[in-house]
Amino acid sequence: MKVVTVHRGQRDNFQLARALSDAGMLESLVTDLYWPSDRSWARTVEHVTPKRVARALRSRYTESLPSSSVVTSWLSGLYCLAVSKLHSISFERRRDTIRRCDLALGRRAGELASKRAAALLSYSYYAHSGFSHYTSDLPRILFQLHPHPMSVRQILRKERDIHPECAGSLDKEWELSLPEEDFARLVQECGMAQHWMVASSFSKQTLVENGLPPHRIHVIPYGTDLDTFRPRRRGPNGRGPLRLLFVGTLGQRKGISYLLEAINLLPPNSIELTVCGRPVDNLDVFRESRAPVRLRPNASTDELLEAYQTSDLFMFPSLAEGFGHVLLEAMASGLPIISTTRTAAPDLIREGREGFVAQPGDSVQLAKCVEYFLQHPERLDPMREAARQRAEHFTWERFRTGVARTVATILEQSETNRVPHACLKS
Repeated sequence: MKVVTVHRGQRDNFQLARALSDAGMLESLVTDLYWPSDRSWARTVEHVTPKRVARALRSRYTESLPSSSVVTSWLSGLYCLAVSKLHSISFERRRDTIRRCDLALGRRAGELASKRAAALLSYSYYAHSGFSHYTSDLPRILFQLHPHPMSVRQILRKERDIHPECAGSLDKEWELSLPEEDFARLVQECGMAQHWMVASSFSKQTLVENGLPPHRIHVIPYGTDLDTFRPRRRGPNGRGPLRLLFVGTLGQRKGISYLLEAINLLPPNSIELTVCGRPVDNLDVFRESRAPVRLRPNASTDELLEAYQTSDLFMFPSLAEGFGHVLLEAMASGLPIISTTRTAAPDLIREGREGFVAQPGDSVQLAKCVEYFLQHPERLDPMREAARQRAEHFTWERFRTGVARTVATILEQSETNRVPHACLKS
């Protein structure tokens, strides 16, 4: 038995489809854009286009996933990509365009899996359409990217009540911005699956809270690129301020206001903060900081790597996160992390060894975690080494092995439990 899977873009660098392909279980990946670098005409195009264009094309390809196993929707993919890049287009139009493309991809995956008698493994956002057009009795598996949408909506609504001044960024989160009919699909798709995979224990907790069976929810943490993200050799520690780093979307869902409140509680001139990420609203909120803040809203890949390697401590006070890839990137770069219980941090670190886990929305607790390093600077180097060593445990190979093992078990159980066709006729 094989599997059809579906997602838009280069989700997780195609790691899930690669896992199925490596294990001989992939029927097809249904996606919007996939560049066939394994074909001679595509390599010719790469040679005659500018290097920047060639790199962008190759980013939609991985050697472990032959283009013959990928089904693409180029027209809708290019249209969706263009709309998402045009700043002159309203947020609502971009949102609706993306959702239409998602529904179309899901439908195509469901129909393809039905036709080829394959199981269907869908990422969230495509699953409602995919499962609705799936007519086989083979397993329906959902990879839930984010925590359950009902749980996230409750968290964000509560946050909007606490911080109405942050409504601008919160209302752009899909759990609040989607039309009710579309939001209902996100909720329903969770219940349409028979098995679930998530990347963090927090995501699993929210699924269980919303009535899904815990024994069918599998936690498979993501990995990271340990060659790209690695520590830089450091000289002797100076007596300068503690260098904090935040990487992520610059909106209140990531706990930005609590981060700023926390650093304002710390002694003057004791820390400096670097912020890298895509702004959701204007950046006026950072003017409230009493500590120096370096804003890099559109940092390049090289600038981001430099920020990781020249910082002392990584801050990620998110209010609701399915995982938080930046946590592993920071740890691989040799940074202890301070994050919250509503991220993958409880799965990644051991308290006090690679960092600390605070309650979301608690700026006082965040400040106390940072203050620990101000009072115990000698702990930085051991925790840097521990963070890197811990990150080395979370590789993409480990993620792919976990996906392949989980899917294989689900398929085997399905084969065992299925009634033979001959018995159905008798």
